[in-house]
Amino acid sequence: MFDISQVGKILKAANRLNMPAEFNATLPLNITVKKQLNPIRYLLKLGNKELETRSYTPLEVGRQYKAIVTQHGDKIEIKNLHKIPNIFMKFPDSITYSVDDLLEDDPLQSNEKYKQFLMHHLANANNKEEFLFYSQLFLAFNQNIKHLFIKDKTKAIIQMKPTKKQKLSFWGYFEHLGAIGGEIYLADELYLTLIVEFLNSLNFLQKHIEQLHMNVTLKQDTPPPLFEVTQTNSLLNLKV
Repeated sequence: MFDISQVGKILKAANRLNMPAEFNATLPLNITVKKQLNPIRYLLKLGNKELETRSYTPLEVGRQYKAIVTQHGDKIEIKNLHKIPNIFMKFPDSITYSVDDLLEDDPLQSNEKYKQFLMHHLANANNKEEFLFYSQLFLAFNQNIKHLFIKDKTKAIIQMKPTKKQKLSFWGYFEHLGAIGGEIYLADELYLTLIVEFLNSLNFLQKHIEQLHMNVTLKQDTPPPLFEVTQTNSLLNLKV
């Protein structure tokens, strides 16, 4: 029988595979849309650089994206552009719960404990944004979805939902790898299926798959979140 703490440890291990030397060359990069110059031309911020580019797909000004970026001489190519999810962008810096807490007192294992954990943070929110963030987690909990936070050298947020007694579905967003979804289940041993958003992330994980110490299947696709953060979600929908 496996528990949620094992999922946290596995995904934390995946998060730690973000090696800076390889990151700059192989993994997706963050891009911010600074300004729309005309219907198909935009000013983008890429790291410390700003550049103009064409996009026939409409981009949101002020929005952050993740994409594969390659450079050939003076030409920079941007492909596989995906929005960074709202729930990751609104991850509060003040959050105190992380995967390391799983080793001691794990509120994720008990629904009542997890509810009390969320109610505590709602009652003690430092500002409106933090209150709204935790209210979203409460809405997700009403759909039997729990959240785990990884605060390491890089950060990640994980959504988890039990589907069967020996199976757990999850979705996460990693600062360097992008979106990862899949499931973990117990048969004769523990099996992990990972669906990753970017081909570069897939190739990177394949090179380090032995560090996960599991029977792992990797696929490349865009895994949808188990719970979407939207402006229409309301605390009125909560069942406390």
